[in-house]
Amino acid sequence: MFFVLSACGTYTPIDSHYNRGVEFYDQGRTADAIREYKLAIEDRPENYRAHFNLAVCYHDLKKLDEALAEYEVALKLQPENPRVLVNVASIRLEQGKDAEAQALLERAAKADRDGGDARVALGSYRERKGDEERALAEYRAAVKIDPHHVAAHYRIGLLLAKRNDLDGAVAAFDAALASDPDDPATLIASSEARERKGDVRTATLHLERAIVRLRDRADLWARLGALYERQDRLEDAVAALWEARSADARIAVGPRLKALFEKLAARER
Repeated sequence: MFFVLSACGTYTPIDSHYNRGVEFYDQGRTADAIREYKLAIEDRPENYRAHFNLAVCYHDLKKLDEALAEYEVALKLQPENPRVLVNVASIRLEQGKDAEAQALLERAAKADRDGGDARVALGSYRERKGDEERALAEYRAAVKIDPHHVAAHYRIGLLLAKRNDLDGAVAAFDAALASDPDDPATLIASSEARERKGDVRTATLHLERAIVRLRDRADLWARLGALYERQDRLEDAVAALWEARSADARIAVGPRLKALFEKLAARER
């Protein structure tokens, strides 16, 4: 998935159409957010944030023409704003205009001297095109700018794990988790890398933490059950497989449950 930047947050004055738009957007009330952002623009047409956030709303709704129109206004107000450039690039990619997207991303990375987001977006583009070396260089450049950039560390970890550099991958995931200890994607990736390294205990702990936010993921429960079984935690394995079945009745855990019950019965004899 391409890296797209989210909407701006609130600012003073607190009671304003713009801030109500932010609140509605955070609540998933996109139509109400659009209405408030339009009112904010009527009050102050040069409000960059309102134009950008309105564009993000349209972008979320896949109304790309409307999104582009608002991004273009935002760019007129702030011509080298990396957030706008990155999101326009994402639309150009969806439209198959790769050369234009690449130029926009390179422009954004050059403009974004104080943050790592544009570098990560450019790295994501490079990776999507199969240029892993240059992608890794962009992610590392993002970390150099912002040592706490979670997405940059996470993507470094994924690339290193793909190359079987598991020590490097684990170090990158740990760096991401130091800034966001509960990020599910990082916890899952870290769990997989640690399992490949043979660190089953930590792999289990990280997967348990991820599942707290992803209880409807049957595949994760099934994997957690396998990790428990490897540690001879048979009761926990059974419980995890039941959770997997509850999350998705179609998942084929019947034979595994039968085998676990047989092991438990043998243990009691």
